[in-house]
Amino acid sequence: MRNSERRRELLEWLEQAGNLTLSEMVERFGVSKMTVHRDLEMLEQRKALKRIHGGAVAIGARSASGADPAADGVSEDCLICSRPSTSHLQFSLTLESGTQKMACCPHCGVYACLVLGEQVEEAHTSDYLTGRSHPVSESFFVLGSAAIPCCQPSMLTFDSEEMAQRFQAGFGGVLGGFKFAVNFLKNSMAPHSHQAQDCPHCTGRTLEGKKQE
Repeated sequence: MRNSERRRELLEWLEQAGNLTLSEMVERFGVSKMTVHRDLEMLEQRKALKRIHGGAVAIGARSASGADPAADGVSEDCLICSRPSTSHLQFSLTLESGTQKMACCPHCGVYACLVLGEQVEEAHTSDYLTGRSHPVSESFFVLGSAAIPCCQPSMLTFDSEEMAQRFQAGFGGVLGGFKFAVNFLKNSMAPHSHQAQDCPHCTGRTLEGKKQE
């Protein structure tokens, strides 16, 4: 099946169902989760659907329970610090179980990858300037810049190396890929005393987003 045919069939199916999960689309079309993510991103840019945590909904649709799908048992709050996620900072993780987790920013997303380890099957982050979602493995990270829109140390992602370099020139920081970002965060955490699932930069919250007593 051609990419265009798959996307057309996906839209027809979504229109009938109202909302679909990522797992349902993967099973039906026999493609990877990353391929489905790309299809959904392209279709959302065309305003043909709306992506939500763990899947997609038809424009103007509501879930089977009659509620807004984004609020139908699905939280878009950060799994590390419980802050709400925004499109230009959002970081999503898909686990081996098929469950999706959201982080408010690349800082918390990278930290979650550190804690969850091999449970993370794939991860996507957003371009800080455009909001476009792209695989973490293809992202360019500007780390420790003067721009601190969320958690510290600042970690911002870009899908274009040129734009990342321009941003770095204006706001400082260091530039690198995902593995470099992981090591950067490890080093930034080293001087702090912390528990295995506790980020020292996120007000002592655990991986589940609960405040430690």
